[in-house]
Amino acid sequence: MRVALLGFFALFLSQFFVAAARASDPVRAVRIWPSQDYTRITLESRQPIRHSLLVVKNPERIVLDLQDVEYASVQQEIADKVLTSDPYIANLRAGRYMPGVVRLVLDLKQEVKPQIFLLKPVGEYGHRLVLDLYPVEPIDPLMALLDKPEPRAEARPAPTPGPVEAKTEPSTKQSPVPVAELLKATPAEKPRTDVTRLVTIALDAGHGGEDPGARGRGGSREKHVTLTIARKLKTIVDAEPNMRAVLTRDGDYYLALRTRVEKARRVKADLFVSIHADAFVRPHARGSSVFALSERGATSAAARWLAKRENEADLIGGVNLDVKDRYLAQTLLDLSQTATIQDSLKLARA
Repeated sequence: MRVALLGFFALFLSQFFVAAARASDPVRAVRIWPSQDYTRITLESRQPIRHSLLVVKNPERIVLDLQDVEYASVQQEIADKVLTSDPYIANLRAGRYMPGVVRLVLDLKQEVKPQIFLLKPVGEYGHRLVLDLYPVEPIDPLMALLDKPEPRAEARPAPTPGPVEAKTEPSTKQSPVPVAELLKATPAEKPRTDVTRLVTIALDAGHGGEDPGARGRGGSREKHVTLTIARKLKTIVDAEPNMRAVLTRDGDYYLALRTRVEKARRVKADLFVSIHADAFVRPHARGSSVFALSERGATSAAARWLAKRENEADLIGGVNLDVKDRYLAQTLLDLSQTATIQDSLKLARA
């Protein structure tokens, strides 16, 4: 009997300490990635976070209850994380709801469609609880493109003429033209071309948000480099007659592959250019390279290494696997067509 009691007491203590450890499990980080497409909130911890979600109306709020997490760590991590430019979240606050439960309350600027899911550890991240806030009416990239005003040339102030030294010139030379007359002169108008159809190019800046991509020796991140390149390339394309460029993302947030594809299809893009700035195993690598889909798999060690790395991007960036993909299968089918592959290779060699 005494041995049995001791065994029961030891089991009780072990369960007590396990429960205490779970109750004090801190939240490592809270990250918020706002964008017009959606806003993502990520809570990172050592263990999967048990949770429950509640949508409250009048006013619009989302209540997220977190079980067995440390309140102080949550309070510290959410401080000053919400930006005034966030299109969906007005405020974020935390409180002790009941023993062992921390309640997060999101005050919203508008009605949203929430999605919540867990991600297992990958790369530098631990367990993640991800809450995505989507608009009730998804943003149509084509309408957003049409609603965007055309860029106007900035008016530059006319240079102020400085003092001119009087000189005696031979009568055979022409008299100087007054500055006022020079300013009135207008360049000859360029001949107008009839535009029957704009060539649309989708520029896809790789990575973003939770997925930083490659890291440079000086601390640069691929997601920032690719976005800078995409913006500059868009300016060049838009300056070409009968051409326009569309960015799949124009901020620091992650888009799943299916979302990038869907955006390109919605604007009926003629060309999809995915931009990356990859690190490599050899530091002396220089220049640029273009990859197209191969029917026989990776055709080189570099292509095999790059394909494996980019295929893991959705695991790092965080994708809700419960959402069905409407466009990816069709796009892969299109890409596998021989004509599409040949056109891609011709463009790459141009």
